[in-house]
Amino acid sequence: MRPDEVIPGSVPAELLLIRTEQAAVAVGSVRAYPNGFEFTLLTRLRTEDETGPCLGDPLERQARAARERGEVLRLGIMYADGRRTSTTGGHWRPDEDDPEQLMLQQGGGGGSARHWDGNFWVYPLPPEGPVTFVASWLKYGVGETRAQLDGAAILEAAQRATVLWPQEPEYEPSAYYGWSSQGITAVKDDDSGAKAGQDEPDS
Repeated sequence: MRPDEVIPGSVPAELLLIRTEQAAVAVGSVRAYPNGFEFTLLTRLRTEDETGPCLGDPLERQARAARERGEVLRLGIMYADGRRTSTTGGHWRPDEDDPEQLMLQQGGGGGSARHWDGNFWVYPLPPEGPVTFVASWLKYGVGETRAQLDGAAILEAAQRATVLWPQEPEYEPSAYYGWSSQGITAVKDDDSGAKAGQDEPDS
């Protein structure tokens, strides 16, 4: 979990993942903690009706029909050592045999008819080397696109994070807790089918 008693170190980086005549998706506000990092996913739509229905979560996991048609926005992360994770799986479950299993956890988000911003938590910190973000949004004609952050920059920012107080005892989050573990999958290199989907954000 993201530690609440820490002021994170900022990573000076913005990534433009998708840009078409109708839609744009970017990663920004990267903040590093001693045990992981978080970022904000920025989604923009070009529409004439700014007072129309709210865009809603573009990664919506409950919209089964849209998911089956491949219309939802898909986001994945790959580390330099081969670990990867994406937003297209089910509930994330910790692996006692692999405590360093890569996890991508969606937090709160919101917006309007033209934009949606959402926060994501990534655990653990990356090794040195590229941290690759992979996205696709077939609804807007984007099959796959990639952009990279420097893992060393995230590690350096984590060193600048400020721990305010001793870590509080862990507690069970309530139903209104802001972070959700839905829509998360972590893939190991030896998982069946991993090689076939190695270059896809939804392994």
